[in-house]
Amino acid sequence: MLNPVGVTRHLAVAAAVAVAPVLALLGVLGGGRHDERFDAKQVVITPVGGEAVRLREVVDIDFGNEQRRGYQRIVPNDFGVPVDIVASSPDAPDDLGVENLGFETQIRIGDPDITQDGQHRYVLSYTLPEAQLSSSELALDVIGTDEILETGRFEVVLSGFDIAEPRCNVGAVGESGGCEFERDGDTWVAVIEPLEAGEGVTVGGVLAGLSTPAEVAVPPLPERRTDRRVLLAAVLGVLGAGVGAGSFAVARRRGRNESAGPGGADAAFGSGAGSHFVADADLDDLVTTEFVPPQGLRPWEGAALLTERVDADTVAAWFSGLIADEAIVLEGDPPELRRGPRFDRASVTDRSALDELFASSDAITLSGYHPELANLWTGQAHALTVRARDSGWWSKYPPGTSPQFSAAMVVALLVAVAVVAIGWFTGFLRSWPVAVAVGVGVPAMVAMTAYRALLPVRSATGTGLALRTESFRRFLEASEGRHVDWAWKHGLLREYSAW
Repeated sequence: MLNPVGVTRHLAVAAAVAVAPVLALLGVLGGGRHDERFDAKQVVITPVGGEAVRLREVVDIDFGNEQRRGYQRIVPNDFGVPVDIVASSPDAPDDLGVENLGFETQIRIGDPDITQDGQHRYVLSYTLPEAQLSSSELALDVIGTDEILETGRFEVVLSGFDIAEPRCNVGAVGESGGCEFERDGDTWVAVIEPLEAGEGVTVGGVLAGLSTPAEVAVPPLPERRTDRRVLLAAVLGVLGAGVGAGSFAVARRRGRNESAGPGGADAAFGSGAGSHFVADADLDDLVTTEFVPPQGLRPWEGAALLTERVDADTVAAWFSGLIADEAIVLEGDPPELRRGPRFDRASVTDRSALDELFASSDAITLSGYHPELANLWTGQAHALTVRARDSGWWSKYPPGTSPQFSAAMVVALLVAVAVVAIGWFTGFLRSWPVAVAVGVGVPAMVAMTAYRALLPVRSATGTGLALRTESFRRFLEASEGRHVDWAWKHGLLREYSAW
């Protein structure tokens, strides 16, 4: 009873510590912020007989932090509807979907039910059946100007073409130049680094003849970002555990109770200012067994001393004490509440509150809602809070006040919350600062809430009364029939039942 922090609160903090590591392992937190772009593209163009050309596109795309279902390519139908379409991917779903939209063909590679982020490769091959090679002129739009992503390295390879004066144009529609073909054995190669978003690429030249295409190797995969999810999760777990344990240690130390001495008897019955400080959890070691309640202490006061708050149980204990004193009686079926034979012996404060209850009736039948009783209950919750606060049994954070951690800890928590909020609204939730802020802020928020109950500090007098109350509570909890007989014989049963 004297230690307000049980296993449930510790488990709540442990769950909060696990939030950031789990999110990091799932890829929701950390890993840095990465924009969507194409790392590289290689387009190999070869003749395949007659008027047709075959294109093989090796596309290395970085979805960054976005969740995408795959790669989409829009091919104009200017040289006929693409045929013999083949797609593959070494590291992503490569289901193929093709739809002729009239002026263009939509090609989609991926599973519509599975999303991807990060870096992936797609290889797409298709044939344009009407490339008009018989005109002795090669003119192809390799990529249109409607591409909204940058490409880090764009490579065009012509293989199987004998070309005079090869041309390579980069930029908006109608622009010329910007890239050049270079001879590499039996192929012509043009490289653009980078190809900006919105820039198209057109290639062409005068055809002197066609030949057997040379084999063009697929380029190596671009450098992949290192996945440090496990390391990040471990770091966030250590940070969160440190924050949770640190908050508990701070609360435990700041909430130590004053004690008149190191021993149980000194602490329970000593007088004067406290010369020792005892944490809530350590008070259990000072509890003994008392056969009588603390002298002069009311049941509601004992309840407040043990729980360090005034709640519905405290008000119920106030009623129980008055019933035990026969200031009020509760009897009958249905039960009826009315003034008792010793009403006049109640304190002036208690009688004043009860007079308001019985102002309109001498008896309250507890079989329905009574606004007078509800008002009394609410009023007493406030009145008992004030009395507990002014009792002198607490030197810091008595009932009715709000226990607070140090300003530095509160400011640090607010900063962490602000960082997470900014990351959320700006789309940088996966940035490192946000990951650290979540790893620190969530455990701090839960721990400071769970361990606030440790912060109230009992004075030496309050500690002594709390120990004696708990000692008596344990006696009642373990009481046997002979103890009840003893209380009956000594006229204490009514008083004990109130406790």
